[in-house]
Amino acid sequence: MYGGMRYKLLSIRRKRNWIGTLLAASVITTSAQEADTAETPDNTAKANANSSTKSSAKTAASSTADDTNQLAPVKITSEKSKHFAPASIETGPYKGLDALDVPATVNVVTRDVMDAQGDTGLYDALRNVAGVTRLQLNGLAYDNLAIRGIALDNRSSYYIDGILPIDNNVWMPMEDKEQVEVLKGASALYYGFTVPAGVVNMVMKRAGAEPVTSVTALADSNGSYGVAVDLSRHFGQDNQFGIRVNAMDEHVETPIEGDRGYRKFVSAALDWKVNSKLKLQYDFEHVESSIVEQAGTVPLAAKNGVITLPAIPDPSKLLVSNAYPTRSSADTQLLRADYALSENWNLDFSIGQSITRRDRWAWVFQKYNVATGAGSLQASEQNGQMYENKNVRLETTGVFRTGPIGHTLTAGVMQNWLSQPDFTTYFYTASQNLYDPVSITKLTASGTPKQFYAQHIRNSGVYLFDQVDLTSRLQFIAGVRRSEYMSSQLGTPSQDINRTSPSGSLSYHLTPNTSVYASYVEALESAGSAPSTAANANQILPAAVSRQEEVGIRTRVADRALVSLALFNLRQPSADTNADNVYVMDGNARFRGIEFSVQGDVARDISLTASTVYLDAKQLDSSDSTLVGKTPENTPHVTASLFAEYRVPVLAGLSHPPSTFDQ
Repeated sequence: MYGGMRYKLLSIRRKRNWIGTLLAASVITTSAQEADTAETPDNTAKANANSSTKSSAKTAASSTADDTNQLAPVKITSEKSKHFAPASIETGPYKGLDALDVPATVNVVTRDVMDAQGDTGLYDALRNVAGVTRLQLNGLAYDNLAIRGIALDNRSSYYIDGILPIDNNVWMPMEDKEQVEVLKGASALYYGFTVPAGVVNMVMKRAGAEPVTSVTALADSNGSYGVAVDLSRHFGQDNQFGIRVNAMDEHVETPIEGDRGYRKFVSAALDWKVNSKLKLQYDFEHVESSIVEQAGTVPLAAKNGVITLPAIPDPSKLLVSNAYPTRSSADTQLLRADYALSENWNLDFSIGQSITRRDRWAWVFQKYNVATGAGSLQASEQNGQMYENKNVRLETTGVFRTGPIGHTLTAGVMQNWLSQPDFTTYFYTASQNLYDPVSITKLTASGTPKQFYAQHIRNSGVYLFDQVDLTSRLQFIAGVRRSEYMSSQLGTPSQDINRTSPSGSLSYHLTPNTSVYASYVEALESAGSAPSTAANANQILPAAVSRQEEVGIRTRVADRALVSLALFNLRQPSADTNADNVYVMDGNARFRGIEFSVQGDVARDISLTASTVYLDAKQLDSSDSTLVGKTPENTPHVTASLFAEYRVPVLAGLSHPPSTFDQ
């Protein structure tokens, strides 16, 4: 969403359980004589929450009609259950676990939350998740995100269906996602080479028990308009085939005058239950977007330790030319096979590929006078960018017992290839005024074109997890991973790193609905990549070891809301831009804090998701002594958010969703 209020002008949704309700309404609005002979279809009772009450009402209506030739009052109700609180997790080693049993902080944004918030992009969905913040960019073209103060890597921190890494340098549609999950902390034990902040997992919609036909007209207060389609069916003699198709086409108007474009996507999720043992799944998603990126403002050099900031400019004014949009596309496909070896053992195989292509115009406003606003625009033309992830994984999971102790064992091997070919950046300049922008009609070539040399990364690993049920309340999870990381790029030293990393967690159910946990994770993870403003822009830094401890408590209230409290401490090697404008590893940083969240129904007609994080981040050591003890950039001490939905009881389907966010 681009800052405007979003509306669904027309939404036509057809599900089997609604048909009976519509038929019942038409029957009751007929004449009294027709009502005497009409019978409510069987599926009317199935569509309503209390079929026995409705049967009694219908009998009373028929009896009254015999005596008075008029229908008695009949109340038609239809109730859609809301699920703000997640039931299970689909990320990493915790896939399929009850949310109460996960010994880590995992935030889940369910489909109902996304619908209530009107989410159309990734940050839309995550803006009320504890500790998730937006970095650097305004989100017009894509979202740069951080978790607990640590920036995510756009090439390795985002996943589809908990398996395939995808590139985040493009708009991420939410209309075809069932839920979005944020696994916080060291996650490389399962996924391999990722940043220690965590990962974002997007779960695709799949065909459910009921068919879906939905056509929605979209609009927002900025003037955007479009249409979205959602179709779902099961078919075949035994309903062994399933298909879920989503598509959207939208003309986009941003809150910035003259900045407009488009975004569109089509996706399909296919299922085939071959027999009682074998199930196949295939996912495909194609995304396109075009939008002009607003210029970022570069801070002036510090004088006597002080950076003078300009006055806040008018955010509705476009600083750049709208003739140079950033155009992006992405194609993702994932094939999975799940085979039941026996009643207690499964074998899962997956293979996938994700390719993002982009022709980008990036802009910065710099060298300005803070009093007058006069300065210079720099445009960077980067055509032919491509990011490719290829992934293959083989995994087996089984349950067994050693005496009175139960085990759920997961063992797997995976390999991921990340590649990015050569491209060249060309630079241009133009005069501009921050406070009184003028139309940019001409760009002047400036400086020497900059060559980016192809990168190739291979990330492979073998892992083992054992979930040990020591008692009915006490559970221990032990894990180990052997990782290999290899990278090559012209002009950069090649890397070939191997490491064995352990993990362990302990969880205890105080009551059936309350659990406490403690965990330790150590992993070989990504230190991220150099920002586009650095001399070594986009270069991936060497792998580094991070360590995290976490303790927490989680409770499910009245089976309707999930409340979590966690204390965490993460240590990782840090990176910074040195005096030569080269982004390098330098020192270590510590991120320590406390996080609280509540998600679910707090009353019959009120659902909410609320969170707050207090973060104490500190640079422990550095070659630059002036940085030691300081707070790393882009790490707010406190973030808090609240989203609530109130459903008006007398008007089915009507709700008012206020939302606040504070950082």
